[in-house]
Amino acid sequence: MGALTTRMQKSLLDRVETLRTDDSLWQDFASAWAGEGGKAFADPEALCADCLQQDPLDLLQRILNVAPKLGNVAAATPARTNRLREVAIGLCLLACERYIRDECTAIGAVAASDGMLIGASHHLAAAVIAAVWCEKGVKLRFDPQAREAAAVNVLPQHVAPLEYGFQGDRDCARAELLAVVNAAMADLAVFDRPLRLAEIRKRGLPSDRVLKRALDQYEEDQGTRLMFGLQTRDPHPMDDPALRSEFATQFGVPTFFYDAATCGRLQDAEADAWKGLQADLLHYLENLFQLIYPLQEAKSMLALEDMHFQVALSFAGEHRPYVREVALLLTQELTKEAVFYDYHFKSQTAVPDADLVLQRIYHDQSDLVVVFLGGNYQGKEWCGLEWRAVRDLIKKRDGKRIMFFRFDDKPVDGVFSLDLAIDCGEHSPAEAAKLISERLQVTPRKP
Repeated sequence: MGALTTRMQKSLLDRVETLRTDDSLWQDFASAWAGEGGKAFADPEALCADCLQQDPLDLLQRILNVAPKLGNVAAATPARTNRLREVAIGLCLLACERYIRDECTAIGAVAASDGMLIGASHHLAAAVIAAVWCEKGVKLRFDPQAREAAAVNVLPQHVAPLEYGFQGDRDCARAELLAVVNAAMADLAVFDRPLRLAEIRKRGLPSDRVLKRALDQYEEDQGTRLMFGLQTRDPHPMDDPALRSEFATQFGVPTFFYDAATCGRLQDAEADAWKGLQADLLHYLENLFQLIYPLQEAKSMLALEDMHFQVALSFAGEHRPYVREVALLLTQELTKEAVFYDYHFKSQTAVPDADLVLQRIYHDQSDLVVVFLGGNYQGKEWCGLEWRAVRDLIKKRDGKRIMFFRFDDKPVDGVFSLDLAIDCGEHSPAEAAKLISERLQVTPRKP
């Protein structure tokens, strides 16, 4: 096969080669693919070369035909089969890239520093078109609960507000970039923008040289470059052509405009052409995600008093941004029903005897109780109720079911210097979640 020329082509080959290292998954894929096309490929390069020879619409339809089989395999064994989904997404993006190039011949290319006007109203279509246009790539993530996909390498149209202490458009845009880069070091799926911006404000913005290196590392890890995607006419730093050009050339971060941000800037014929292209792309992209992430049969929710949790989290409200990330990571690993995090059970804790409900959860219904100490934890009404259950476990010498984290050194009744606690200031939420997961492996189930 000749040299692959685009980022999406190279990304697909990387995904297929990774899949090829798992014989079982590769056989599942090869069998499903051959069943639709009548031809099996033992070599990833041969598969990619064949896809480049096919008409893009024929390839897109073939991908949709095989997607239900891949989705069923992935649903049956979710621990290993994200690689199957990634190959399906890569194939779809490759075909979309070729289709976009064919359809956009009349529109012509523009320099990324000039800002790309994309007459699409849907963020997913706009992101894929922009990725093809400026050749920066795109990384898509599907939210199974919301049942929608989004481009994680496209920054939201808002930037760091001045109340975070970043002065001037340039620093606001740099902070927004760094917040996403820092989130990617843990897990972009639990990106908490206010928390990341607050962390950056506390430490201070690094130099342009360090930011450029961080962006390069993000690109190496994620396979895509960050982009600004502006959807509205609201003021934004990248409205400034000089700043837009600087970020595109110095940091390799382009900007594209879509939806309301293009109003009055496109001819009617151009707008109609974009509208038609968007509809075509979404037909394949959205159907693909629905098929490779089949909707599971809804589980009937147990009454809270009948549930058993592997871990229950107790914390003061001011520490919610940190604990929320921990909770999201744990639920991804253990399932939502295995982790007691108050906001996930609002409907069942909004009852007159909520105090008794919570005490039973922490005392009787959880294998491991994780307590995030700090601030006025003990003085908080609900924390105080939860703490009574924890103290009784200590009294009964059931301390192996308790794990302490600390945000500061403020004293708490019943906790002494010998009771070691993990310092939240030294561990990110992702690291805290990993430590909790490790502790669960040696924590016996609550009888």
